Order: sequence, then C-alpha cells, then structure tokens
Amino acid sequence: MNRRRFVAAAAAGAVGVSAGCLSDFIDDATTFEASPIRVSEDTAGEAGYEYQGTEELVEEREFAGESVEVTNYLTDYTRMIELPGLGSEQEAGVFALVSTPQVSVAGEEFNPVGEMSKAELVEYLQGQYEGLEVGDNIGGRAITKDEIDGLDAAVRFDTWEGSATLQGETEVDVYVDVAQAEDGGDHLVVVAVYPDDENIPMESEQDRADTMTAGIQHGDDVDVELKNGDE
Repeated sequence: MNRRRFVAAAAAGAVGVSAGCLSDFIDDATTFEASPIRVSEDTAGEAGYEYQGTEELVEEREFAGESVEVTNYLTDYTRMIELPGLGSEQEAGVFALVSTPQVSVAGEEFNPVGEMSKAELVEYLQGQYEGLEVGDNIGGRAITKDEIDGLDAAVRFDTWEGSATLQGETEVDVYVDVAQAEDGGDHLVVVAVYPDDENIPMESEQDRADTMTAGIQHGDDVDVELKNGDE
C-alpha cells in the first residue's frame, strides 16, 4: 500500500468538501482552523504503530470576490506486518486521523464533512486511491467516550472488506475501518486499514486500532510534528 497516496486520499475529501460547499454563504473574508490531532506516544508504541507526522492542510478559495481559508490537520501512523508469502515485513497497517473545523458563515453553522455518511466517505476514498477496492460493510463497533482520554465523544467504527495493492505490485485483502466524531467544534475522521489474512487474526488488528483510538489527543494544546506534503 502506498501510504502517502492512501492517507492523502483519506484527507482530500475533508479539505475539498469543507471549503468547496460554502460559496452560497460567503459575506466576508473568513478563516477557519481545526485543532491538531494525534495519538499519545505511549499508546502508539503499545499498539505497534509508528508516528509518521502531521500535515497542516490549508485550502483557500475565492467565492464572489471573498476569500475562505480552511485549515485541517492530517496525522498518520503505520505498522509493519509480516504477510505470508511476501517474505518480509510490509507497511501494511495504516491509522489516519483528520480534524476539520466547524464553519460558521452568516450566522449559520456548516460542516460538510460531518454531513457525509461513512459509506460516502469510503466511496470517496476508493475513488481517490486507485489501489483500493472496497466491498461489503460487515458491521461495526464502538469505543465509548469513557475509554478515550483525549476526546469528549465516542468513536463508532464501521468495517468494510476490501483489497489494496502494496507498493504498486502485490494485491492483498484488507479491512477498512471508518469512524466520524465531533469534538471541540471540529469534525474528526478516523481511518484504519489492516490485512484480511487467515494467518493474521482480525480481532488482533482491530484491538490495535481500538487501542490507537483510545489514545487520541485533540485540541489546541496538542503538540504535533508538522511535515510538508512531500514527506
């Protein structure tokens, strides 16, 4: 799986939709910024995921002569997993977080990403990443608010079966978890992808994703390592 392309696709909808749906409501120049988001260092280590940094994604557009700027944050983690038949560990686990701001224009509140269903987010993700094919929704699960120290919200995943191409060569079956939540005036999207292989228990990888979710930190006081989009 090409991690850069995958996580960029996971965030692209949040960036484009947030700014792109506001043209009918612009009265003045407006700027909206989400709070940074990440997983605590100890939790990521416990789950076996490596922090790949955080991108500050800024979308600026002109509508009727007025400027709208929306700042989102994308944080991603990867996990090396040994896949039978490939002979070595592969970067086959991805955990990505997106925070996008609630937008207030002319006295009205908007969060276009928040209005999308999980199925719509998955469809968009599949359309942006040519190496991913998503099939059936096979159910869901929830991590309660009490289980997450850094959020004032529960996180409810839906899981899809699918397939992904690793490094542009090898196709593997995967599970795709997608969740949405609201916290501190921001809309959050959580995406986890991990192998669907009979030699790798699904429950084990789901437990890792749930552990990562329980360690989410979100807020203006959250420290992140900013990187540019080429890293």
